Amino acid sequence: MENPYVAPKSDLDIGESFKRSIGWKIYFFIITILSFLGMISFLVADDAGIIDYIEFLLLIIATAGFYGFVFLKRILFPKFWIPFLIFYVIASVAYEPLSSVDMRQGMSDAMYSISTAIAYLFSLPAYYALYKYGKETEHPWKNA
Repeated sequence: MENPYVAPKSDLDIGESFKRSIGWKIYFFIITILSFLGMISFLVADDAGIIDYIEFLLLIIATAGFYGFVFLKRILFPKFWIPFLIFYVIASVAYEPLSSVDMRQGMSDAMYSISTAIAYLFSLPAYYALYKYGKETEHPWKNA
């Protein structure tokens, strides 16, 4: 006969079985391909400069963090990602006025504003992912 005064035992550890949805993975590949194609088109421009290469480096770092979030991999450490995210958002906003590459590429002001707004809206989930990835209480940092 079992002792009725012993607390029940259950295995609630979801650490190894937790996975991000397929939606996050699809979004990761789409945003990564679009971001890198866009950035490469700026880098091959005749008037590309050091600012463009720095932005490309920041894109690579941000993509690494986003990869860690989507595929539950530990890359660097959690306290790195939120300050990096803040710096990355500021650098992304400052990139256009600092770069000498013509990003309008013949678009009207309205068309350029709309395309820029759509690009930032499409990027919001990636920024959110970097924010969540910077939380020490989030998976994969739990039980680190």
